[in-house]
Amino acid sequence: IITQALAEQGYAIYNNFLPSDTITALAEYAQRQQLQGKLKPATTGQQADLLMESRIRGDSIMWLGKDSPVSCVQAYLDKMQVFKQELNRQLFLNLHELEAHFAIYPPGTGYARHLDQFNQGENSTRQVSCVLYLNDGWLNDFGGQLRLYLADGSTMDIPPLGGTLVTFLSGDFYHEVLPANRQRISLTGWFRRRDNRLI
Repeated sequence: IITQALAEQGYAIYNNFLPSDTITALAEYAQRQQLQGKLKPATTGQQADLLMESRIRGDSIMWLGKDSPVSCVQAYLDKMQVFKQELNRQLFLNLHELEAHFAIYPPGTGYARHLDQFNQGENSTRQVSCVLYLNDGWLNDFGGQLRLYLADGSTMDIPPLGGTLVTFLSGDFYHEVLPANRQRISLTGWFRRRDNRLI
């Protein structure tokens, strides 16, 4: 279902990507890591000024390794590995690896409109963006929607409901995170292909 939607429209929204207890465990793990100071303010470039960055994006992040001793994180990584294989088999995307991080947005923060590919064209390595939401019992009144800018000039606002996986082609969709009135947690990842410049 996800691969068909990606092929037809470039994005897909899939509910209950992981069991609810795994989603809860992932959210609790992210919050514990935050309390231990392991999430750091996100930036958008190597020479980023944090004051300016805070106006662009307000989340703190923690990158994941390729393997994890934490069962809920490994469950996510295993499921994404299967998903990558399906994308390669059905859409011939030649995806090589996943990079992913937890992201926690404090109330009142968001992420301004942007594209996930730093370098467009043949040298772009990020191919498919994947956002898994970890927010239990989220209501529309809380805000925090993901806004996708579609090719026809319209927009689509997607609420960050726990267990929902949103995927889209990284080079095709500008998007932003709207501010929420409470904490918002997600696992954001990108399937990458090998950098042609390194081959």
